[in-house]
Amino acid sequence: MPSARTALVLLVAINLFNYIDRQILAAVEPSIRAAFFLPSAPNAMFWTGCLGTAFLLTYMRAHPALGWLSDRYSRWIIMGAAVVLWSLAIGASGLAATFVILFLTRIFVGIGDGGYGRAAPNVLADLFPIATRGRMLAIFCADLPVGSAMAFLLAGVRETHL
Repeated sequence: MPSARTALVLLVAINLFNYIDRQILAAVEPSIRAAFFLPSAPNAMFWTGCLGTAFLLTYMRAHPALGWLSDRYSRWIIMGAAVVLWSLAIGASGLAATFVILFLTRIFVGIGDGGYGRAAPNVLADLFPIATRGRMLAIFCADLPVGSAMAFLLAGVRETHL
């Protein structure tokens, strides 16, 4: 079992990539639309918007179910499996040759993220005493604005180099 601080660093790093992934899709939506739809395609923006909906709906469904599992079984195993699934799905989304495949990968990202997002704060709560737990969870949750900003920054760098 890793030390509490090592676990915090690991979970914060994973969480940072989690929030980058959540927001990068919105940042590169015009490129996704251009890659998968003709310029004159009706409803192209609607369909690219469905990618976020696919993630969100599966995340909302997976979160309670995987939370239930993480309260009964090893949270580390649930988190590890979720991160592996999430990572494979992110890689597959980058390689998606069709919009349908990209849509399906976002569903698997939602499932993986649901497992990680539910178990990780509980792991930190288990590892840190009440006196420091709030601060450690604040550090963990600070990834939300940082990762979101980094997604748009990385998308901008990508767009300027293409």
